[in-house]
Amino acid sequence: MPHFILETKRTTMQTLQTERGSVGTLLGLLVLIIALYVGHQLWLKHKGPRRLEVPTTASMSVEPAPQSTDLIDEQVHIELAPTPQPVQIPTSPYAAMLTDIGQMIEQGKLQEAQSKLQALPPDALSDMAIRLNVATLWNNLGVHQAQTAGTMGAGAFAYKTAVSINSRNSTAYMNMVLAYWELKDPGLTTEMLEEAMRVAPENAMPHLILAQRFIEKDELSNATTHLEHAKAHSVDSPQAQSFLNNQIAYIEKARKAEQNFHARDSSHFTVKYDGGEDYAVWTRVLEILEDAYRDIGQQLGHYPSKPILVVLHTRQSFHNATSGPAWSDGLYDPSLGRIKVPTQGALTDQAWLTRVLRHEFVHALLDDRLQGHRIPQWLNEGLAMQLAGDAPPDIPAFIRGEVALINLTHLEGSWGGLPAQYAMVAYLEGNSATRYLIDRYGMGTVRDLLDRLSKGEAFPAAFHDRVFITYDDFQRRWVDTLNLSLQGGRT
Repeated sequence: MPHFILETKRTTMQTLQTERGSVGTLLGLLVLIIALYVGHQLWLKHKGPRRLEVPTTASMSVEPAPQSTDLIDEQVHIELAPTPQPVQIPTSPYAAMLTDIGQMIEQGKLQEAQSKLQALPPDALSDMAIRLNVATLWNNLGVHQAQTAGTMGAGAFAYKTAVSINSRNSTAYMNMVLAYWELKDPGLTTEMLEEAMRVAPENAMPHLILAQRFIEKDELSNATTHLEHAKAHSVDSPQAQSFLNNQIAYIEKARKAEQNFHARDSSHFTVKYDGGEDYAVWTRVLEILEDAYRDIGQQLGHYPSKPILVVLHTRQSFHNATSGPAWSDGLYDPSLGRIKVPTQGALTDQAWLTRVLRHEFVHALLDDRLQGHRIPQWLNEGLAMQLAGDAPPDIPAFIRGEVALINLTHLEGSWGGLPAQYAMVAYLEGNSATRYLIDRYGMGTVRDLLDRLSKGEAFPAAFHDRVFITYDDFQRRWVDTLNLSLQGGRT
């Protein structure tokens, strides 16, 4: 009797990435560079070739995966740790009070310290030495608030107060920028970033934020300019230099590939395409995308916060511009925030065009919803297949004997470097597990799970909290259901 077993052998699938995956989002890069300047801790997995291990069974003949020639890019984990400053209290009538406040901050009595700082009489700030030290105390209060809460944003008010007292305090100013960036505070204006460049001219952070904003506006030349400035301020870090060089090269490659493209807008999308004025193609593409916007947005309970850029390539220019795997029909590029699709012969196979555009729109929508937080790739791809409206059959339709399924925890990272035959297995599993999740627990549960992930909660904890079973139990139940389907002869 054919049946499924859950493979428990450790694989390295999650570490394989293409050029597209290796760049990552620029927001992730921002945090990497911050670490160089404000004392964050970082851990890097160094580049190196990895061998793909795929379980084999008597019924699934799989050739050993070839040794990858692609390098695995750095993966970065950062713990934010804003920068405190030393305090030197000058002799004055307020010296004892300021010393007490400093001790309260060090002892973690943060609310009491804030009340004391707010209670300082205005004339205390008339002395410049006192003024500078009060600003430092406000900065240090913000640092401890951020450390206690585990989020930079918790110190935003204190940093802002420090800057209002001493606008030339570069440490407080950059801590304020970091806090506003993390909070996505609209107060982080271009003017504030330009002032940050003047106050802290050697800091890369303002340039990186502006580069990200230019990417979002599809002004890639301006983005490259700011990344070059950021690189100039990171000469002491080989990792940052390498990361920035990769990002600059990637953006320049996209800019050159799209420099002669035409663009057309709809209510929620901008479509760029190669070649002459092909009214029929871009009109049909926009129709498909607007339908996807309404339908998929309703199912996920989320609509994009800004227009989504879609780039239509010829088949040859698509693979040249993306360096994506040969088996891909389209991709969503989180680094540049755009969907890329080859459209040669699109109007002769509109079912294919619709499926690909809807599939990639789901990826773009999930990226917008999660705001830089991770979603397991099996769920990302599974939702794209289920919501695209043209999902493949479930796994039992394909098997003729015992099959060893890859543990879902090993399908959480990028699949970009997978050979075609292994990519098919990964996609089938992602589709099947996601289908089971939706059918068994409902789309409302999936939306709740995405909400937890968007807040930065780890997937196993978020899953257990919203699905009410453990991640491991879910996998066992999913496999049991597949086996029951086989025994009942259902597909």
